Amino acid sequence: MILGACIQQENDSSGERHEGIIVDIEKDTFGEIKYIVLSLPSVEDIDISGKSREELIGLAQENDGVFYHLSQEAYEELDLEIGKRIIGYYSAVGESNPPVLLTDKIEVISQ
Repeated sequence: MILGACIQQENDSSGERHEGIIVDIEKDTFGEIKYIVLSLPSVEDIDISGKSREELIGLAQENDGVFYHLSQEAYEELDLEIGKRIIGYYSAVGESNPPVLLTDKIEVISQ
């Protein structure tokens, strides 16, 4: 699967934020090593256990989920894993479904 990430909008310098729970992480080794993190705003009423990556992407499309692309360094520094709640601060949104948020900063807010 190939996801395009053309920039769709630029936000002001204060940036936007998106809070969510990590439901999938994929290591992309094409070219520069990076991690593709899929996050959903809430999983309270959603059963994510045993779901394939495609099913999780479908849930993200239906429930305002987003992708983040992270360098290996940023990924390791944040010690990200499925189930952690994060806030992503972003300055642009890439065109895909679910969208790719071009992050300025990610914070882990709960384990």
